[in-house]
Amino acid sequence: MFARLQAEWRLKALLFVALGTAFWSCYLFLSRRAYFPLRAVPVTGLDEIVPFQPEFWAWIYLSNFLATSTLPFLLPTREAIRRYASSVWFIGLSSFAVFLFFPTQGPRPADIGGGVAMRFIAHADGTLNALPSLHAAFVVCVASLARRMFGPKVLPVAVLWGGAILYATLATKQHYALDLLAGGALGWGADWLAWRGASAEAMICVSSGTASQRGAR
Repeated sequence: MFARLQAEWRLKALLFVALGTAFWSCYLFLSRRAYFPLRAVPVTGLDEIVPFQPEFWAWIYLSNFLATSTLPFLLPTREAIRRYASSVWFIGLSSFAVFLFFPTQGPRPADIGGGVAMRFIAHADGTLNALPSLHAAFVVCVASLARRMFGPKVLPVAVLWGGAILYATLATKQHYALDLLAGGALGWGADWLAWRGASAEAMICVSSGTASQRGAR
């Protein structure tokens, strides 16, 4: 595991800062500004069934950032890092274009209660970035990355954790159900485009140990 962290660590740190700065600058700016008329997201039965439950589910919602900010640092090779970075760029550019030209407002109520996590979310995040859900996009993209890195044994954890995060986006009223569908499709498409034609070295699982050793040299 340490060898994976050590591999190409300068490139990882540079991309983490560069991608993070560009991504969050655009995301936070567009989440509070609409330059075109707002579009309505159709409400589904699932949206009506899931109640507003911020006290617990806001923490699960925030847990998505734990995976997205740590798992990429375990990538063992330069090729794998480049491919994952390209998937992040694709997700960001695609979603920001939609946020700009087709803004949609999330269903978050004005009264969010007194929970620390939910108040942090409401303070940091505007509501004009509902569709597509970036939470859903990164759940799918990062779960696919984890499968490539560690093999199918991580799928139960990815499904349970990812499913909880997706439910949390509805329980905190950050998103509509159709936002999740659009975001999930975006995450799948970004992952597919980034990793098509990947070499065996880029796709190798951690169980073999060879990728970590090569990347650390």
